[in-house]
Amino acid sequence: MDDTLLRNHRLRQRVQKLVASQQAEHLSVEEARGIAGKIQRKGSQAIQALFDLLFDDENPNNPRLAVMLLSEMNDPKVFERIHELLRRPQLPEKVRVALLAIEAIHENPPASVPTLTRPPAMSLDSLVQFTENFWEAMEMEEIAMMWRENFVAEPPEDRLAVLDMLMKSAHPKMLGIVRLELTLGDLKILQFLAQRLTEFTSPMAAALLESLLAHPDLMVRTSADASLQRWRERAKANPRDDRDSAAEPRFYRAFMAADEWSGHYSLVYAVKCPPNDLIKFIVVLLDRWDRGIIDCWGCVRYSHAEFEDLLAAMAKDFADLHQERITKRTALTLLLKAMDLNRRRKHPVPLEFSVWCHLFENEDIVLDPKVPDFGVDCGVCHKPVRTGPRTAPPWVFADLVICNRCSKRPLRCPLCGGSATLPECFLTREESNHRMDLRCPHCFETFQMPR
Repeated sequence: MDDTLLRNHRLRQRVQKLVASQQAEHLSVEEARGIAGKIQRKGSQAIQALFDLLFDDENPNNPRLAVMLLSEMNDPKVFERIHELLRRPQLPEKVRVALLAIEAIHENPPASVPTLTRPPAMSLDSLVQFTENFWEAMEMEEIAMMWRENFVAEPPEDRLAVLDMLMKSAHPKMLGIVRLELTLGDLKILQFLAQRLTEFTSPMAAALLESLLAHPDLMVRTSADASLQRWRERAKANPRDDRDSAAEPRFYRAFMAADEWSGHYSLVYAVKCPPNDLIKFIVVLLDRWDRGIIDCWGCVRYSHAEFEDLLAAMAKDFADLHQERITKRTALTLLLKAMDLNRRRKHPVPLEFSVWCHLFENEDIVLDPKVPDFGVDCGVCHKPVRTGPRTAPPWVFADLVICNRCSKRPLRCPLCGGSATLPECFLTREESNHRMDLRCPHCFETFQMPR
């Protein structure tokens, strides 16, 4: 018995020594998963060592690392231990909040372990402490997606109560949550944020306030204008250090796979993040014909090797398409045209896009003339081409785009009387007057494209 206790003690010490040699803010996704897997393979006592680190009051790096590593473990023992600890009446508040964070961060908790129906109430002090101590190791986008998954479905008054606590920290990483809420557009929350964004020092807060100046509600506009004036006065009195600009993400690479027939583009836009040059990227699915941006997702803290592996996996998934590296100018033009199409056709941009669009929104965009137009009209009926899950793509020939309905409409040859659809006819181009003519598949005579 004593020998077992000694072995367990030594195992926990080895795990704690391994964790102590790492820095949370420098770990890539690949490294965090590797360390988590190594600890998980050592068994339940090794996992318990990570829970012990949540109680460390002396080194804030240890609780942050414990949250990151436990969040990577898809093990019922992790969730059983979380629920066991949460039932303790004297559990320190910071540990309780960290346990809730692990459960919230985890994307796929084991189905055999029941989740908490509703998190216990958190005190203001513990929530602010949680913001400072645990979310410091997370990126703004990760925090925003936690909010997306766990709070967006709640009533606005409940979200407002939690926002009131979170915004007291004025932590710049909270601005990802602000972006989501500005997109959701609840009036009371917008009025609240228009007043509180002035407490943030990040230039992103000023940009978000500027976006509220055009809001139709007078109170939102007035509050945003007053907050923006206070923010600018404070920024003028305390100018940013040149090192702040050096710490901003820099464009790294962009890639695109295109299906010209369906009008779909899969676009990868990646940036490097100082000081360790880990990669943050967004993957956006674009529909050229009608819907603009239709889906997006992103990741943070990728190493160069992980990013290359991701690109290789995507190229394999799109084996029938050609994935090519494109310039920043081309990538930004695609994004700008897609966003404009969403606006013109009144298709909502995916909520997640508001979390990631800051990766490129401050870039100066000079349109690439080689990128085709988005949102074209049918070459026959001259109505906007519409697409959707149950609608076939339009018929495309060179720069001529024919909507699905017109391409199915039967045509009658004025010479032989034969019937055929547009795709069944042969097309000829008159270069002198830029006209498209049809050649009947029955008599092979040419007649003019119907209008």
